[in-house]
Amino acid sequence: MAPGSYRDYLEEIRRSADLAAIVGETVKLRRAGNALVGLCPFHQEKTPSFRVSPEKGVFHCFGCQAGGDVFTYMAELHGISFTEAAELLGERYGIARPRTTGREDDHSGRRRKRILEALSLAHSFFADRLKAPEGARAREYLERRGYDASAIGRYGLGWAPAEWDRLLRHLSGHGLSGDEMAEAGLVLPRRSGGGFYDRFRGRLTFPIRDTAGRVVSFGGRTLGDDEPKYLNGPESPVYDKSRTLFRLSEVAQEVRRSGQIVIVEGYFDALGLSAAGIPGVVAVCGTALGPQHAGVIRRWAEKVVLFFDGDAAGRKATSRALGPLLAAGLGVRVVMGPAGKDPDEVVRVEGAEGVRAMIEAAADLPTFLVSEAQRSFDLAAIEERVAAVEMILEHLVLLPSSLARAEAASRVAAGLGIEDQLMLAELQRAARARRKEFRPPQRSEAPASARIAPAEAVVLRFLDGLQDEDERRDLLARLQALPARALGTLARAAVTRWSEGLARREHWDLRRLAETAAEDERQAILALAFEATGEPSREDLEAAVVGLEAAALRARLKEVQQEISAADDAQRQEALMTEKVTLARAIRGLNPVGDRGAVS
Repeated sequence: MAPGSYRDYLEEIRRSADLAAIVGETVKLRRAGNALVGLCPFHQEKTPSFRVSPEKGVFHCFGCQAGGDVFTYMAELHGISFTEAAELLGERYGIARPRTTGREDDHSGRRRKRILEALSLAHSFFADRLKAPEGARAREYLERRGYDASAIGRYGLGWAPAEWDRLLRHLSGHGLSGDEMAEAGLVLPRRSGGGFYDRFRGRLTFPIRDTAGRVVSFGGRTLGDDEPKYLNGPESPVYDKSRTLFRLSEVAQEVRRSGQIVIVEGYFDALGLSAAGIPGVVAVCGTALGPQHAGVIRRWAEKVVLFFDGDAAGRKATSRALGPLLAAGLGVRVVMGPAGKDPDEVVRVEGAEGVRAMIEAAADLPTFLVSEAQRSFDLAAIEERVAAVEMILEHLVLLPSSLARAEAASRVAAGLGIEDQLMLAELQRAARARRKEFRPPQRSEAPASARIAPAEAVVLRFLDGLQDEDERRDLLARLQALPARALGTLARAAVTRWSEGLARREHWDLRRLAETAAEDERQAILALAFEATGEPSREDLEAAVVGLEAAALRARLKEVQQEISAADDAQRQEALMTEKVTLARAIRGLNPVGDRGAVS
């Protein structure tokens, strides 16, 4: 039975979802006390600062401050909305979404959902057309390239009929408008008059999926040499070419197991290598590999093999791709294939074992850079030699450690016949220049309103661990009765939210507090779930509450003392002296054997 409300739906997903298992699909986690620790998938780091608490169902990175629950993780990982993350998790755990209106019904969410629906229907339509009699010629073409019916189904290939409006009419029959199809990149507006026509006509289709496995666009290829031979779908609200790699979702587990990803340029290159049993092969989608691609890759792999075409354009694309990958801290090697051959052609000639051997023998960075310098520059000429060194230094300065840079520089120097010390000196100069140019921004300190004092942390963590509702209610009442200044802005807001939730018979914990908090506050709350110390005892709680109350009373006592010194009215002075005595007695009552000096 489906949950009754959207909140019930979310809570059921939370109860079913295994955050540690989901994170573990992309992050290598190890046990550290009550938490799991790994390298953050959302920023580049060498020392693990990413924590997962399976017990509390939250994650937090102490480096980039990313954090939240299972919905936040899925949304951040795949670049999707909260609602879409919930739907993906609901499908994963077999939890049906309720029909009630709620958070999922915002305009942006409905729009994205309709676009994804159009793309899913288009994928089914193209696949059916390829199986139908009208797809016979396309099937014959694929068979000549080595793709039987099983491979066609496995790779989700399809056929876009050569007619102008077949897909348009099909999707219209499913209630989709022309504008929705156009937003999905499936149709184009007619140049004269009204209406639309199909973007993909007379082409094989390749489904492009996001990392969550949803079809977000298509690539198309003619069966002959008509231009353009390849046609790529446009960007849309669900498709960002700079963050998308063809077949990454399909090979993600292969990449996860090996720690290595193989990047090619074309759709058939990726399919050809995959069909030959080469694991972890992906392709760029009609655009150059850039920094955002590298950021996505870093979440799944530590090592990259570039296997581009063996012509001048392929070598140029390889050189351009090195920068973003190295800057992301990835280890890069390059397959230098036969001149004029793309990977799909290579695998058909050399076979699977031949390609595996080429990948195994892929050139490391120094070897590739020396080869490119020898190929692209006349190293006998001083000016060309200097230009070659500058080209190489642009890449070497991106290596993550000084040791790696020095080793690479030494090997490059040997390859180019340059003195080792001279090459190292040039590398140091280039590294200094880059540090000045790319000085990292200083992390701003959280505002005072978003900080939690140590004693407040003890109180909130104790509250989080309390299972008895009556005990929790009594403690919340005690905290609310403290002097106004006893709790900071964030801690008092947390106590208030907790009390209001309890009054509504809702279950509140640190995770839910973080969910409702502003960004700075959320970071501070999530950090509480990963305190290195053990769970606070009742003695810890009592000391913390007394300490908070005493601190508030001492602060007021100090103010009263200053007001007494400044008061010139006898009646006012008498009232202040009375308050001072009352405060001093209250402090002595909290600390019967200490703090005498504070109340003199």
